[in-house]
Amino acid sequence: MIETKPKTLELASRISARALLLSLMREWQGWSIGNEDGKSAADSPPRQVLKLPLAGREIHVALTHLSQVGAHGLRPPFYEIGPEGAMRVVPLPELLNLITAEPGIAGADADIRGLVFLRRALDSLATIEDALRHPCLGEAVFAERDPSFIEAEQALRFGHNVHPTPRSRDQFTLEDTRRFSPEYGRGFALHWWSVSPRIVLQGSSRGQAAPEMAAGLAIDDAAMEPAVRRQVEEGRVLLPMHPWQASQLMLDPAITRLIKTGEIRALGPAGSNWYATSSLRSIHAPHAAWMLKMSLSLRLTNSQRIIEPYECERGLEIDKLLAGPVGQRIAARFPSFQVIGEPGYLALRDETGATLRSTIVVFRDNPFSGVRQHSTAAVLAALCEIGPDGRSSALATTIGRIAACQRSAPAATALAWFERFLHNIAVPLLGIQADHGLLFGAHQQNIVVGLDDGWPVTLHFRDCQGTGYVREFLPELAGQAPDVRLEAGHVFDSAYAARLAGYYLIVNSVFSVIGALALAGLASEERLLAALRAALAALAAQPLRDRTCLDYLLSSPTLLSKGNFMICFRNINENTDVTDPLAGYVELPNPIAGARS
Repeated sequence: MIETKPKTLELASRISARALLLSLMREWQGWSIGNEDGKSAADSPPRQVLKLPLAGREIHVALTHLSQVGAHGLRPPFYEIGPEGAMRVVPLPELLNLITAEPGIAGADADIRGLVFLRRALDSLATIEDALRHPCLGEAVFAERDPSFIEAEQALRFGHNVHPTPRSRDQFTLEDTRRFSPEYGRGFALHWWSVSPRIVLQGSSRGQAAPEMAAGLAIDDAAMEPAVRRQVEEGRVLLPMHPWQASQLMLDPAITRLIKTGEIRALGPAGSNWYATSSLRSIHAPHAAWMLKMSLSLRLTNSQRIIEPYECERGLEIDKLLAGPVGQRIAARFPSFQVIGEPGYLALRDETGATLRSTIVVFRDNPFSGVRQHSTAAVLAALCEIGPDGRSSALATTIGRIAACQRSAPAATALAWFERFLHNIAVPLLGIQADHGLLFGAHQQNIVVGLDDGWPVTLHFRDCQGTGYVREFLPELAGQAPDVRLEAGHVFDSAYAARLAGYYLIVNSVFSVIGALALAGLASEERLLAALRAALAALAAQPLRDRTCLDYLLSSPTLLSKGNFMICFRNINENTDVTDPLAGYVELPNPIAGARS
């Protein structure tokens, strides 16, 4: 029998279906696991299948791995099982239609929402398929060496691993996607605006003002046009703009009026290339002292990516807090932990003085620039991303490389890697929350793992808008940092903060590591969960100020997980439509509670 190589659309369908079903299985109880009776050879047991009763039909898909952490292995195609056992292949678009027609999933009034959902799911599928046809990284990355920071950002091709539309990008055309998305590896010049200081809103937590940060980007860029630099000499403020956002803003009447009055001068593209990171709206240039995080007027997965002014202020305040005694104590206790600060921002005001949120630019520390641009580091989401075969990952490839170099067993290497990951990444985040009352939204895209010959050695946490404080620690933090406006950040009581950390750090991040190792056959989930429980118990045994989060992780029968499927299906914008972050969460069985050494 001659096997043909799967086409990119088939591979994209496998990837999309897995992310879709992993999200659906967390929120809908209609599925079941069974055996595909009579379909296996006489000398082999029936294979397990996932059964989906959808719109009065029985849909089956092969189950290659049943996971305690929600990282199931699925092997399309999907089959509709007829009344007499006849089988018919169900393509992914048809499966999506059946899901939107299932009252137990979509509800009774889902027509319009279902159409939006279908469009996003199919757009995501097409985007993944196009990325598969245009790979930008060579095979040596991960297989032969550690990646640079930007290489790892570009390695994340398929988006959120538990989401029904993991690569949906409303408002982007295919050409926009190819030009501005990280997985294509293309650089682009920023557009520069010269603006009157009187319409500028700015903030900085350091000695350098935000306009000076922007001017420095232009002055220090050897490829920058002199006409752009001259704007600083004239007393104007330079505003770096994402080229896609600059084109969108040219259609905004408020911007048009400011251009007509001369408050804004649109200078066009200039300078060296910048590159999108895995978050798309955050960009990096190896020559630049700062990374930039910019408002983009589009929806990615669950949110419109417009930065809010209070998010900017949150970044300034956490930067000030970590620069003082609190940060010094954290650094002394957890030397592997670093925060990529966001110490400055710029925005424009309209004629009434109102902030034009769509113009906001945040300045983010760049620990991967200049002489450090070749430092090896990888965003955790790229390490854990499962390949089209349903088994491989960059993490599995990395561990195979380590094992080959050290002549060690891959299983032993995988366990040692995971234990170092817990020690250098997970434990510091939990320890900081337990002893200092700081909560970091450490999901996979916010964790950048510093690597040393493949081993995890440091944590670079990014996205300071996802930081918060445990309410019970506020009096002590206020005494230690009287100049920090703690009320600018998220404030949660300890039990609430424990549930958030349980999702972001454990369910989203650590469980993804466990899933990637188990799917590759490098370690059993039972052994990895036992190592996780041992690390949590060892931390809990220390004289901590607040064990609420650790007690929750070790003993709660369930853990909360974000309900990405319903948030997406109901077209909820997490940035503006959600006042209670846990309102859209669902309960999952807690595999840590029953783990045994």
